[in-house]
Amino acid sequence: MPRMQLTPGEEQAMRRRLVDAGLALYRAGGLEAVSFRRLADATGISHTLPYRYFADKDALLAAMRCTCVRAFEQVLRESVVAAAPAAAHIRSFAAAYVGYARRCTADYLLIFTTEQPSPARYPELLAARQAPFELAVVVVQATIDAGLLVGNARLVAHQFWVTLHGLMTLYTANQLVHGCTVDELLEPLLGGVMAANAGAHGSQSVEEVS
Repeated sequence: MPRMQLTPGEEQAMRRRLVDAGLALYRAGGLEAVSFRRLADATGISHTLPYRYFADKDALLAAMRCTCVRAFEQVLRESVVAAAPAAAHIRSFAAAYVGYARRCTADYLLIFTTEQPSPARYPELLAARQAPFELAVVVVQATIDAGLLVGNARLVAHQFWVTLHGLMTLYTANQLVHGCTVDELLEPLLGGVMAANAGAHGSQSVEEVS
C-alpha cells in the first residue's frame, strides 16, 4: 500500500507533535530517555516514522532546542515590553532570564548544555539562538542611547549575557554552595557591569539597577 501523502500543514503538525513528545520524554527522564523508539511509543506511531521527520536523534534534539529557545526569547521579550525607563529594561531582562532558568530548568539546560553539536550544523537552531542575544543588544543600546551606559552595545551585551549565564549555570548545577543565593548575587553583578560601562548618567543607572 502506498504511503499516505500528508499536506505541508499536516507534516508540520506531526513534526511539532514529535518535538513536544520528545520534550516530555526529556523533562521526565533526561536526554537518555529520548529515543525514536520511545518517541514512537509515546505518540502511537510506527518506530520508523520519526525518521521521516528527523535524520537522527541530534536533529530531533536540535528541533527541541529551537522550541525551548523560542519560548525563552518570548519570556525575555515580554519583560522588555513591560519595563518603562531604559535602565529598567536591563533589570527586567535579567529578572526574566533568571526566572526562566529557575522555572524551566530542564529546558534551560537543554538549550545550553555543552554536549551538543555545533549550532552551525542546524541553521534554524542557530537563528533561534541568535534572537535572544540580539534582544539583549537592543536593550543595551537603548540604555546607551539614554546616556546611562557607554561603549559598543554588542560588547556590553556580551558582558551581561556572560554574567547571567555564569550565575545560572552555577545555580542549575547546584553549585551555589558558598553562602550566597541567586537573589543576593544578581543585583551586585548587574551593578558591577553597569558601573564598568557607566555613561554620563552612570551613577543614576547603577542606583536604579541596585
